[in-house]
Amino acid sequence: MAFDTILFGKDNHVAKITLHIPETRNALSLEMRAELIELFREIADDSSVKVVVVTGSGNAFCSGGDIRTMEGIAAIPARIRLKKGQRLVKAMTELEKPIIGAINGVAAGAGVSIALACDILIASENARFAVSFVKVGLTPDWGQYYFLPQRVGLARAKELMFTGDVIDAHEAAHIGLINRVVPPEKLEEEVSSLARRFAHGPGQAYAMIKAALGRWPASLET
Repeated sequence: MAFDTILFGKDNHVAKITLHIPETRNALSLEMRAELIELFREIADDSSVKVVVVTGSGNAFCSGGDIRTMEGIAAIPARIRLKKGQRLVKAMTELEKPIIGAINGVAAGAGVSIALACDILIASENARFAVSFVKVGLTPDWGQYYFLPQRVGLARAKELMFTGDVIDAHEAAHIGLINRVVPPEKLEEEVSSLARRFAHGPGQAYAMIKAALGRWPASLET
C-alpha cells in the first residue's frame, strides 16, 4: 500500500502511520486528508490490525492546515474542505481500535486536532503544542471545540484558543492535554511498548470503551 503524503507499515498487529511532508512540517494538505481517510477506513476492516500509532516525520508532528491552499477560498469550498477534516477526525474516533499519538515535535492548529483524535498521547520533550487558529484569524475546527475542553477543561481550553500561545510538552502533560512526556530517545520505545500491550489486550473491550466514551456529538455535524 503506497501513499504520497504518509508512510505506512504493519508489524505484529500494530499499524504505524507517519505524516510525511517534511517541507511543510507535515501540514495537512488536501491530499494527505484524503489518504488518511482512506487508510483509516481500510484499517477499520483489517482484522490483523489491533492498534494504531500515529506520528510525524522529521522534527514535527503536524503543523496544521496548509495555509498556502487557503488563500482566496470562498465560503462554500471552505465548508466542503472543513467537512473533509471532520470526516478524518470521525474516522479516527470511531475506529474500534486504540490509537496512540507519538508526538515527536510541533503540533499546531489542526495538528493538535489530529493529536486529540488519538486515544493516548505520548510526547517527546521536544514536542510543542499551539492551538494557533486565532493567529491567522480563524476559529478552531476539526473537533477541537469538543475534544480540547474534554482534556483540559473549559477555562484552559478558552485560554489556549484565545491566545494561540505555544506550550511545551511538560506543560501539556500538567494540564492534561497529553498523557505523558518522555525523552526524545525514549519515545519510540515507550510507544512501542504500549502498542504491544494493546495489541495483545482485549480488543472488544477497547472497542466498547471507545464507543462509550467517545460518542460523536451532534454539534460536530454542523
